[in-house]
Amino acid sequence: MATQQFTLTSYDPVYAIAEEVRIPEDTIRETAVRWLEINICKEGEKAKLTDGWVNAHCEDFKSVDELLIFIRYNMYRDNREVQELADQDAICKELSKRLVEELPADLVENSLYASTMRMEEMISRQGMTKEEFCEQRGITPEQLDADVRERTIQSLKEDSALAAYADHANYTLEAEDFYAIIPGDSIQDKAYKRRQIELDGRLPQMEEYARKTKALKEIMENAMIKRKATDTEWLRYGDTSKDVLNANKQFPENFVTL
Repeated sequence: MATQQFTLTSYDPVYAIAEEVRIPEDTIRETAVRWLEINICKEGEKAKLTDGWVNAHCEDFKSVDELLIFIRYNMYRDNREVQELADQDAICKELSKRLVEELPADLVENSLYASTMRMEEMISRQGMTKEEFCEQRGITPEQLDADVRERTIQSLKEDSALAAYADHANYTLEAEDFYAIIPGDSIQDKAYKRRQIELDGRLPQMEEYARKTKALKEIMENAMIKRKATDTEWLRYGDTSKDVLNANKQFPENFVTL
């Protein structure tokens, strides 16, 4: 059976609203207290998130606001992977709207079956029934099924859109394209795994995945984004700063892993 070929209405850069992933301020303040307890407090001393306490005990910070800028920046920096995944979701969702062809019914049916089985296995591993799982989350089984269906079909659309972009680009795959998708501690390790994949007859699947990964990278680099719908200017994603806040300008030498 021939593989379904997909096309897009346009292969121009994607425009997307990719909102900033926000960390609750309560969580930031709790982290600030823990940071003070670990790095500033003497044994048995209790940290206080007040201007007076911070000014008296911290050499680099004179107020709670200064401390929170420092803590907030580091939390968002560590949260970068979450932000990048959210950006990818927003951009790929917009790309999928350009898909010309309808998804084949058998592809949808098989994917829904697989998604449903994974969900049921996940619920079973938690020692719950589907009804108990739904009750815990305040939804009905019908709502859960509808959510699984929606997510599965959206994922299929995005994957098909990436395949269409890769076909249009007609990529030539290099060794580094394979190494980018194969886990391993070294080039030698990845090369060995690639050879095993080839011997197992799975090279076509790996090549397809590598092409779509290469397409995703190009699409992300060239995408035009706004963090808020009300922003007046579109920014090329590949050119945007990786700094979420401007705290690095105030404390350039004080970045720590929290």
